[in-house]
Amino acid sequence: KNVVIFGETGSGKSSIINVIAQKQVAKTSNDAPGCTPESKRYSVDISGQKFSLFDTAGLNEGSAGTVPHKQAKKQLKSLLNKLMSHKSPSDGIDLLVYCVRYTTAPRPILDTYNTVYSGTCRKKRVPIVVVVTGLESETPMESWWDSHKEIFNTMDLAGHACVTTIQEYPGIPEDLTRRVEQSSKILHDLIMNKCSASAVDDSLPAGMRCWSPLWSMG
Repeated sequence: KNVVIFGETGSGKSSIINVIAQKQVAKTSNDAPGCTPESKRYSVDISGQKFSLFDTAGLNEGSAGTVPHKQAKKQLKSLLNKLMSHKSPSDGIDLLVYCVRYTTAPRPILDTYNTVYSGTCRKKRVPIVVVVTGLESETPMESWWDSHKEIFNTMDLAGHACVTTIQEYPGIPEDLTRRVEQSSKILHDLIMNKCSASAVDDSLPAGMRCWSPLWSMG
């Protein structure tokens, strides 16, 4: 199953992969410029199932960044088109993961969603979920969504997750360790559920439901 992770530079895409894998497999950086210059594929096992996680270059990075926005958008579009060409059984997109830093302003969130999800992905009904990162200080992490969910009202989402992608370190407080473990489980469950079942969340307003996702891109 193929999972494509995208979002703005610094939103935590590479860190999400490490949390899912429960080990350091993707390079991360705390610096402003992105650390993923091109799309990279990582094979991860979740509950005995094999998944291919595609890390992508950060969007909305300035011209002085690692990958300028125009080039990053072109790379992402090329990856999506390649996977959806369905030239082999391993092709297709089973899930899009939109990574959003909790401090991102509403307008860029919607603009990036429309840029990536419009066109072929929407027509194919590829399921898309939002993962909000940087919530290690939020108690509980899900409370961020309760306060900000109106930002996503116009999006056809299959689901969401509120997590921390902080890396464990010597002397890390016990409560942070629990949040990292909780985030890993939340992401595992999100991917398993939205890749393997009809992605309809009846608790969401109609505009936020993804009614007929096409798991096979043929």
